[in-house]
Amino acid sequence: MVLTLSLVGTTAVFAEKKDDSLGWLEEKSFYPPKSNAAMSKLAFIDMVNQWIGVSEGEGDALEIAESNGYLPDFKANEKSVMKQGEALEVLSYVFPTVEWPDAKKANKPLKLKDAVHYANELAESVYTEGTYSDQTVEGNALISGPGVTLKDVTIKGDLHITRGIGTEGVVLDSVTVEGTVYIDETVQNAVKLMDSDVGQVSIYAFGTDSSDWSLVWSDEFLTEEIDPDKWTYDIGNWIVDENGDGVSPGWGNNEKEYYTDSEENSFIEDGKLVIKAKKEQTTDQFGTYDYTSAKLKTKGLFSKKYGKFEARMKLPEGQGYWPAFWMMPEDSVYGEWPTSGEIDIMEAAGSDTDTIGGAIHFGEEFPNNTYKAKDYHFPEGSDYTDFHTYSIEWEPGEIRWYVDGELYQTLNDWFTKGTNEATNYTYPAPFDQEFYMILNLAVGGWYGGDPDATTEFPGQMEVDYVRAYELTGRDYREPVEPTREIEPLPEDAKQPTEDGNLIYDQNYEEGFNVVDENTDTMDDTYWNFLTLPDFAGVGSIATDEVNGETFAKTEITNAGNALWSLQLIQHLAIMQGHTYEVTFDAKTDASRTLMTKVSGGSERGYANYSGEKTFNLTSDVQSYSYTFTHQQENDLAARLEFNMGTNANPVWIGNVRVEDITGQQEESTQKEPLGDGNHVYNGTFDQGDATRLAYWDTIVQNGAEAEAVVNPDERVMHMDIEAEGKSQEDIQLQQTGLQFLKGNTYELTFRARAEQAREIEVGFIGQDRKNYAEPKPVSLTEEWKTYTVPFEMTTENSDLEGQLKFYMGQSASDVYMDDVELMQTSTYVDYDNIDLTPLTNGDFANGMDAWSEYIHFDANANVDVQKEVLTIDITNAGNEAWSVLAEHPGLELAKGVTYKLSFDARSSIARDIEFTLEDAQYSRYLEKIITLSNEFETFTYEFEMPKNETVSLKYLMGQFAEEHTIELDNVHLEVQQ
Repeated sequence: MVLTLSLVGTTAVFAEKKDDSLGWLEEKSFYPPKSNAAMSKLAFIDMVNQWIGVSEGEGDALEIAESNGYLPDFKANEKSVMKQGEALEVLSYVFPTVEWPDAKKANKPLKLKDAVHYANELAESVYTEGTYSDQTVEGNALISGPGVTLKDVTIKGDLHITRGIGTEGVVLDSVTVEGTVYIDETVQNAVKLMDSDVGQVSIYAFGTDSSDWSLVWSDEFLTEEIDPDKWTYDIGNWIVDENGDGVSPGWGNNEKEYYTDSEENSFIEDGKLVIKAKKEQTTDQFGTYDYTSAKLKTKGLFSKKYGKFEARMKLPEGQGYWPAFWMMPEDSVYGEWPTSGEIDIMEAAGSDTDTIGGAIHFGEEFPNNTYKAKDYHFPEGSDYTDFHTYSIEWEPGEIRWYVDGELYQTLNDWFTKGTNEATNYTYPAPFDQEFYMILNLAVGGWYGGDPDATTEFPGQMEVDYVRAYELTGRDYREPVEPTREIEPLPEDAKQPTEDGNLIYDQNYEEGFNVVDENTDTMDDTYWNFLTLPDFAGVGSIATDEVNGETFAKTEITNAGNALWSLQLIQHLAIMQGHTYEVTFDAKTDASRTLMTKVSGGSERGYANYSGEKTFNLTSDVQSYSYTFTHQQENDLAARLEFNMGTNANPVWIGNVRVEDITGQQEESTQKEPLGDGNHVYNGTFDQGDATRLAYWDTIVQNGAEAEAVVNPDERVMHMDIEAEGKSQEDIQLQQTGLQFLKGNTYELTFRARAEQAREIEVGFIGQDRKNYAEPKPVSLTEEWKTYTVPFEMTTENSDLEGQLKFYMGQSASDVYMDDVELMQTSTYVDYDNIDLTPLTNGDFANGMDAWSEYIHFDANANVDVQKEVLTIDITNAGNEAWSVLAEHPGLELAKGVTYKLSFDARSSIARDIEFTLEDAQYSRYLEKIITLSNEFETFTYEFEMPKNETVSLKYLMGQFAEEHTIELDNVHLEVQQ
């Protein structure tokens, strides 16, 4: 039966008007005899049943409609006339995706020819059974019967697939649909696509009301195989750099699985994506893994800024499973993770099927990052092993989380700050860029722990669909930068002592609450000493007298497998928007690092409030301090942590204070150069408040009229000039507080253009308004170009509050500027005031003095000095380069100084090792891989320090298969003058 809307096979009534004909429709005895006659409600409902494909001969049309949920309230009057308004209400209910016209005469009878016209508007071609091939449909098409196959068919309009196809389904083989494919949700998994190009697929339901959200992307998983135009894969277990070198195992999350693109781990079955985690061993260049799974992402294929994102899925139960639906930035606009953000739409721990979580990650670059999150708890009788829909609605300055349409979390307060930037990027950064979607099933990791003997494999997550929407029914909200009221500490919170210390028992008179089992509880008021079994740390703590003061001394038997393997912790209450100063004294008996931070507890997901602060300890007592502003919600049970794992040297800690210094900080007008050496703050015009002009000032004088503005999309400075004034100096863009140091040379670079070709000038001015050089002219064109202006500070004295000025007057041509940098190109070095030989005991005449070692839990080695040679006997080198490590911390190096590092080294078995000079945040100033042989060889390297910094010299000797011995001697680090 060729089901096209033509005259072939029509009844006499339907044939009366050639332009309103239905060759596929069965005329019933209760239909009107003429096309111009009014239709009864029974006849119209029966006709709609046939459009949908649920008609049954001369059966009760109204009962069929009622069973399908669209029977209007007129069953008792089934023979009465159908009105036009009523008919369009029914059609809008059963075909909600069609733009039906408004009824011009809503209360007038619906004629048969009107109904036929509506059918023609719905579809030009209708398919109810069989196979159809080699056809082109100029308009819309409708499939309303079971077992239909279309092959080599082109549909230039939309294709509607109704519930009439039933469970037998529909196959679209080599079909092109230029419009949208609309599928009734009751049969969405009964449609199969084979080598077809169908554009957008939209699933609809009867009675769907119009929504503010319009579908722009989806995968209903109708194809036989995963669509490579929609999904790509992450492969492996490691984060790697652009050269393919390993950066971090376990995807930075301690995950145990190896992700593959194999059909064994991800495939489509019954209209659903299946991601399967299997217990099977696989190996790559980095190691061996006991599990495989899959991680699919839309990166490079689809990403979006703002919108609604949702997926319907069911998740696996089992300790160690970690399924997730989440989003990452298409481009790391603001820096490395998580400064450019992360949105977790849904993640779950396989051991807790009653709960899922939603979160955002933001802040400064790891490890100084933070996040916000909330759990959703399923109602009794339900859990995530059933299908549920997980979604977010993301607007400028607000993200909302839903489960099955139920709102459970709204977040609108976050921030992000670049590593080499002076202040936060302008809100709502980082959540104002395009993000892509990710689906994965991890095994193991920080979220829910590793699998155990109870975990059943394989486990799988099933995804019914993934959809993304644009907000079209209204405008996106305007972002409102969060304001934080400075609230006082509540009366029921832990109060500071009389001298303002938020830490109690500074002299440890109350002793230490030892927590060495997961079931142990923490003391809410005084000191806790933690050595939890998960992290393998073993040690003891007691008081010790140091210089007449009481310190807590931690003796370490086993340094464990993490920094937090041994911890000294006390709870304290901190408030959002308040600034705190942490101070303490500490020492060791040789040298080592100590990481401390203020964080949340388990109920806050151990959120990092202060950022991790790492200090180099020496054998002398020294004072250490750091400040932070609490950016998250009030936490009346926050934790001050001292983390002493991964190094066996003992630690003494005393005189611990945490004080609320809100409003007490003195703002310096001097600008220390940023971490990358740039003296200019916010040279990219994307930081500070909504103006994006933090640190910049505009000066207008002598009748000039101009305003510096930054468009939030383009993010370049635009000097909007209304009146140019009489001289270049009448319009100025300036930044003050720059450090111009005597004898140094500098180079200013910036990108700029003008509305019309014109000249501007650049000036370097002292705090006393003295010109250090004549203003330098710069000729701008209408095209963006990069300009360079050199500057030499030739005065006898330094100026710590210099000024950089751009003079833009005397021309009405607007100026655009971006990427302003002022870099020091040569440095005046005062050699009399720097340490010329910062490294001590490089000949190991004093044993391990000034040196320390770290042996990861996956390695086995002994580090010792034998006959004044550092000897590392390695039985098992572990899985990481840093699994076996020797280091000399506390090297204070000076900016602009050239150093020479030399040392002798050999290995009993030829192998490569790595050595680095890096700071406490693991920023490397020198890194090399060298090849050792059985004979001592001298290695020598020169490098120039880009900044003043305290670094550690580290030798990384892990990742080698055989037992062997490495020896180091004659390590020297000297200034080259």
